[in-house]
Amino acid sequence: MNPKLERLVYIGIIVVLAGYLLHLGKVKVELEKQIPITIDELYEMLGNSKLTVQIIDVRPYEAEDEDEEDEEELNYYTEAHIPGAIPFPDCDETKTPEDALPNINPYLPTIIVSKDGDPEIFQKCAEKFPFARNLKGGILAWDEEGYPEDEGEYEPPSAGGGGGCL
Repeated sequence: MNPKLERLVYIGIIVVLAGYLLHLGKVKVELEKQIPITIDELYEMLGNSKLTVQIIDVRPYEAEDEDEEDEEELNYYTEAHIPGAIPFPDCDETKTPEDALPNINPYLPTIIVSKDGDPEIFQKCAEKFPFARNLKGGILAWDEEGYPEDEGEYEPPSAGGGGGCL
């Protein structure tokens, strides 16, 4: 066989296989969006320093003064949240604290945390995060299992590395 023709055949095969591989990656991402992540899986992911995952908390940021006493615990980000979670109420930039916005990266693998794993709010947020998964049971399941929680205002991560959140 002619060497030039042989080279073209190999390049064609590589292009076809690369296209197929990209297609499979897209299918995998779409399938993962449909399957919520469990709290145990998330806890394990957070404990692995080799994995990068962002946690987006979509609950309201804090209670209004008059609502504070009447509300049930875990309705608001400031009451309790997963360590390292970024507040992004209703996936709406206008409701998000100013210092949290620069830390939201739509291209990182993202876990969407609502109060109870609401699929409707997840669908709304999944449009903004191509690699998003819903936390099954939400913060209620996380709290019920007794995993670590933070409370209070959002504090952006300090410059520099080191340490994990768990």
